Amino acid sequence: MLPDKFLRVLEHEGVVAIATLEETGLPHLVNTWNSYIQITADGLLVIPAGGMCTTEKNLSRNNTVLLTMGSRDVEGKRGPGAGFLIKGTAEFLYAGTEFDLIKSKFPWARAALKVAITDITQTL
Repeated sequence: MLPDKFLRVLEHEGVVAIATLEETGLPHLVNTWNSYIQITADGLLVIPAGGMCTTEKNLSRNNTVLLTMGSRDVEGKRGPGAGFLIKGTAEFLYAGTEFDLIKSKFPWARAALKVAITDITQTL
């Protein structure tokens, strides 16, 4: 079950950073928006991918992913602004229920990035 505060953060716009590992071991980052993240009934995050070609390549070798997101409009641990670090595994989808969900809301998406959360921590 996803924390209520995390769900409240997603109700407000903010930047999401998605990190994967390059073949060299260095991190690769891409960004998306809070409002683009869809949550399935079983708690998976599904994100539209217009580009994200390097992310896709990296995940084909190592499917671990980190995401950070936040909103200054949600009360945090010590004042205004709440943020989260999400650890998980991810894959790109090109068909199926999750892909159809993304394509119906974001016609420009070439794929859907599905993230299964293994850990979620409030950082702010």
